[in-house]
Amino acid sequence: MACYELAALGGRFLTTGRRLCGEKTYPEVSAFVQYFIPENPKDLSVTFVHGGGGQGNEFLSTSDGRPGWAQIFLQRGYPVYILDRPGHGRAVWNDHVLGPSLPPPDYESLYPRFVDVSSAPAWPGAEKHSRWPQDPLAGDRFMASQGPMATSLEASQRHVEAIAPELFAMTGRTILVTHSAGGPCGWALAAMGGDAVEAILAIEPLGHPGLEHALGTFRDGLVVAPLAGGCDPFDRPIAIVTGEATWMQEQNAKAAMFLLDKGYPVEHIRLEERGITGNGHMMMSETNSDEIAKLLIDWLGSRLNQSQKATAAARHTADRKFL
Repeated sequence: MACYELAALGGRFLTTGRRLCGEKTYPEVSAFVQYFIPENPKDLSVTFVHGGGGQGNEFLSTSDGRPGWAQIFLQRGYPVYILDRPGHGRAVWNDHVLGPSLPPPDYESLYPRFVDVSSAPAWPGAEKHSRWPQDPLAGDRFMASQGPMATSLEASQRHVEAIAPELFAMTGRTILVTHSAGGPCGWALAAMGGDAVEAILAIEPLGHPGLEHALGTFRDGLVVAPLAGGCDPFDRPIAIVTGEATWMQEQNAKAAMFLLDKGYPVEHIRLEERGITGNGHMMMSETNSDEIAKLLIDWLGSRLNQSQKATAAARHTADRKFL
């Protein structure tokens, strides 16, 4: 773990206030953020947004105990913020505030999609899955981390929109790294944060226009409900990252095409095309997670440098016209 270089290590609850329910008062919509600040930090942070019924610790360490993506980004000098979305992880679910939740998931539902994918392939390419850790307890640790989630994707979206102002006040200029059902939450956060969001790395994000999901239909592009924020969430460098052995291949391709057709600066990174094979949906926990993190960091360095040069050139052109 890279903590030996930290100037600050801590966590903080984000809450939008208090709510009176009958004769009882509860914290309003709340989230938890764990943060790590290196001694000589970059002026741009990274904020990790987990998916489904998961929690932020998925980015802190892998299911077999290796350093997670958060630690790798930290070693590269990025301040790191790890979000437990409202009702997840250390931000415990409260029906009085967040509404109803789904029951915690079972092995029968998640193992064939996340852990034991290749033994009974349920989609084309599933047989290629080879990167889940061999540690016999890795799957159990993954299952133990999975909890309840909202009964609709719209509710999850509204929850992160509620805590967005306080989140961005904490992170400053940041890169969002989102995963799965955290993908739509990331677009919603970017619509709230505007210029505070420098880039988005969407790791197998859920959704494409028209997708009919059990928790909501994507009638508003890459989200299920109109965005509360007034900023364009896609007007920044974006990478959609997809593993070789996941069911998300076609879904992510449709999401990328939607953005490309609208002229947004998105790149669809298919890992197998970069020589990184065998990955499933939980690539941040799989045996080659370090290799994928390096790819993401290198992509950020290249794209952000291009973006800065383009901005500088545009300003120079505008200055010349003004003169």
